[in-house]
Amino acid sequence: MIRFAPLLALLAAGCATVPTPSPISDDVYRALGTEPFWSLVISERELVFTEANAPGVKIVQRRPRPIIGFAGEIYQTKRIGVNIVHSRCSDGMSDRIYPDKIQLRVDDRSFEGCGGQLIPPATLLNSSWTVEAVNGRATGGGERFHLVFEGDKLRGRFGCNSTNGTYSIAATTMTAGRLAPTRMACPDMSFEIQAVRILAQPVELNFAARDRLIMINAAGSIALRRQH
Repeated sequence: MIRFAPLLALLAAGCATVPTPSPISDDVYRALGTEPFWSLVISERELVFTEANAPGVKIVQRRPRPIIGFAGEIYQTKRIGVNIVHSRCSDGMSDRIYPDKIQLRVDDRSFEGCGGQLIPPATLLNSSWTVEAVNGRATGGGERFHLVFEGDKLRGRFGCNSTNGTYSIAATTMTAGRLAPTRMACPDMSFEIQAVRILAQPVELNFAARDRLIMINAAGSIALRRQH
């Protein structure tokens, strides 16, 4: 049986783990690495490993039931062992960013690389989003929970008051200017209080998918789904 070393050192050295990782579905999952160039495809039925310097040669193993680890999924077969860590990963040769780091063992060889769909650039320009959760608590969505970005302006609502302000982005960090909410009192303002507290500090933008975004900092997290 293939065993993996503890991941604490890897996580400490890498970027922060995406706060709401989603396990691999039955869709095809792809991973790749460089030096040497290799690729791995995890389908509903099998794991397929190929290497660029060995054209025509591939290793195929039946897909086992994944083990859900504290940082991601683990697949162990007789010849292939895959450890998926839900933490941002660069392929090392371009500016492409992926959602997962990959630790791979094939027979007696070890590889490292990236996996999952490419994360789009951290841009919010002229986009609108439904606020799906604040600090892990579902909002229920709807017109009372949204954020809209137009030019350098943002406006939104977290269940009660509407709010307006400005924002700027540097790399993958968004900083909101002073927000100006309306002053209506509502029976439950917990979402609004928490969200405004989060946006009062710079937030890291984690694009988990093209239509999913998590804003996170020490004050908490806001999960959003793109409307357009």
